[in-house]
Amino acid sequence: MTKDPWKLKRDPLYRGDRRGGVTLPVPHANRSLVRHILYLEGYGRETPYLSSSESLATATRFASTDGSAYIGRPENWSACGVQHRSRKELLQLLRGKGKGDGQWHSAFEVMRAHQFVEESEEHLADFSAAEDDGDLERMAKAAFSNS
Repeated sequence: MTKDPWKLKRDPLYRGDRRGGVTLPVPHANRSLVRHILYLEGYGRETPYLSSSESLATATRFASTDGSAYIGRPENWSACGVQHRSRKELLQLLRGKGKGDGQWHSAFEVMRAHQFVEESEEHLADFSAAEDDGDLERMAKAAFSNS
């Protein structure tokens, strides 16, 4: 049985994160998609993105036993200032040595990021438009809620 393709107007996205709310991104941090997707600089690195997945099972795995899965409706994100970076867009940018925010010095690492996006059905919520901490917190709460 094949899964229906994900649709913006129909389907939610899921994020696995700590219990008590999603981790706040850092709007003016490095925008590299490869750096974000491959966790370069480790867990807790500064990034303007929050990852999400088409799969609740993937989000639950990232939440681990002490976290929570959150639900996001990306068709509403632009109203609160969050940009939706779709899986399709990410896969287009993560080819060769990458394009735009996907550009990177290592074609191998770009390929690995491309594979991770495919495997986890990843989309990104881009918070680079946030102007201050209050704005950022409001945007994050509007983008993701408890599932």
